[in-house]
Amino acid sequence: MATAVEYPKSSSLARTELQDPLFVLSVWRSGSSLLYALLNQHSKIALLYEGDLPRLHLFLWGRFRSGAWRERWEFWNQGPSRHGIAIESMPANVSNAWEATRIVYQGVARRKKATIWGEKTPHWYDCPLHMAEKFPDARFIFLWRDMNAVMESIRRAALSERFFRKAGFANRALIGNEKLRQACDVLKSRGRPVHEVNYEDLTSNTSECMRQICQFLDVPFESRITSLEGADRSAISSGEHHAMVRRDRVVGQRKHADLLSPVLQAKISRYICRWKRRYDGKWPKYPLELPEGIRPPSLFERWRDRMAYQVVLGRDKMVAVIYAVVPLDLARWLRYWLRRRSYKGDTSRCHNESFSQSTIREKAR
Repeated sequence: MATAVEYPKSSSLARTELQDPLFVLSVWRSGSSLLYALLNQHSKIALLYEGDLPRLHLFLWGRFRSGAWRERWEFWNQGPSRHGIAIESMPANVSNAWEATRIVYQGVARRKKATIWGEKTPHWYDCPLHMAEKFPDARFIFLWRDMNAVMESIRRAALSERFFRKAGFANRALIGNEKLRQACDVLKSRGRPVHEVNYEDLTSNTSECMRQICQFLDVPFESRITSLEGADRSAISSGEHHAMVRRDRVVGQRKHADLLSPVLQAKISRYICRWKRRYDGKWPKYPLELPEGIRPPSLFERWRDRMAYQVVLGRDKMVAVIYAVVPLDLARWLRYWLRRRSYKGDTSRCHNESFSQSTIREKAR
């Protein structure tokens, strides 16, 4: 059952009550689920897991005054039910997605009696600066990981998860990682509070990394944030790709059989070479070395990859627009039909997925 959350009539709050928002950004399969679970072990931190409400303004446009935004958000990614938020407990009338975010996310923090609110998400790779403008008081943690390991993890996850099999996913991760780096640099140049973490350091020296984060957030260090034992992972899906974060100990990714083609491996190395040259070898920190003879991608390759990246973004926006304009029942049917097609006749998986989502929604009511 969902825990009742008290929401204030106004999103303005006393500075002594709640601190500035915190957003943890990365590309997929960079270890952000691990960092999220560790951060939420802290008594003063309450982050949502990929709620992504701030970036759904266009998807929810026109529904903020009627209250329909709440059920639409639930349809989009089960954000409310995954976090035990009853839909009827959220205010029906808000100005926009950013006001809704402050009210709802702060309510989650109050429920835990925490002072730091926000979320972790790998979905802001295309809009971190826009989000920074909408949340001028926000702090940011950027999580980096060896792009070779990111791509290998994406390919392993794709074996069981339909989401990671989307066309252009590898290109999205490569260009998205570069976009996040650029956004990180801009935020730093503007004097915004930014902290950077490497996944490899987080898993090999968890205590030191978490101490540095506590210092950045100006909260006392608590030893339990170095362990997953007793961590709340209820908002994280139970898929095989999250098996590591469901353990009680923090461990690095084990070496698996290589799933990357030589062509993709070479492309990754070229981009890492480009980044290391641009940042005088200081970023990315990992991998420490590159194969001999590697050169940056050509101007044509970069142009081609960016065009493909824009196509992917355009496709995502088109899907969001379609889901936004059609009635909710039709949107649910359309999603089911598309997933049934993607499973190529394995309708049992599609039925099970739909059933599990409806079950989650019922538990939140």
